[in-house]
Amino acid sequence: MRAEPGPRLFASAMLLGLALPAGAQAADLNLIPQAEIVAANVALFLLLIYPVNRLLVQPLLRVLDERDARTSGALAQSQKLADEARSARAELEAGLNEARARAQTRRAAILGDGETEERALLEAARDEASSAIEGVRRSVENELVDARASLQTEARVLAREAATRILGRAI
Repeated sequence: MRAEPGPRLFASAMLLGLALPAGAQAADLNLIPQAEIVAANVALFLLLIYPVNRLLVQPLLRVLDERDARTSGALAQSQKLADEARSARAELEAGLNEARARAQTRRAAILGDGETEERALLEAARDEASSAIEGVRRSVENELVDARASLQTEARVLAREAATRILGRAI
């Protein structure tokens, strides 16, 4: 619960009013600036522009540009890995289509030999295709997991390095 302003606030305002110098009253207020003070302020400003820009602004902009470049590089690498996964999937599907076409050709040739022999060959082709598909799926999943892990590790390192540079001390 907040206390209501009372006698303490009024007494503080009175003491502050008494402590103000006489030049701070409205009757003596000067609205025309003194040329010497303005010139000194402008000169000081002009003298400090270069060192502040050189020592503070440029390093900060450089750190931000480096961080942006690293982030963009990591994103480009993840896009590249995603593209590779898509191409591996397309190759897998092409291989699957090729395996199906071979199985259909074999089936047509075997029909004359008998139904038992035909079933055995189709079963073997299906097993071969499913094991090939499973092998490629596992390799694609393993590559994706490895890529994600390396990107997470790299992102943590980049974040820590950026924080260290921005804060100016080790984290």
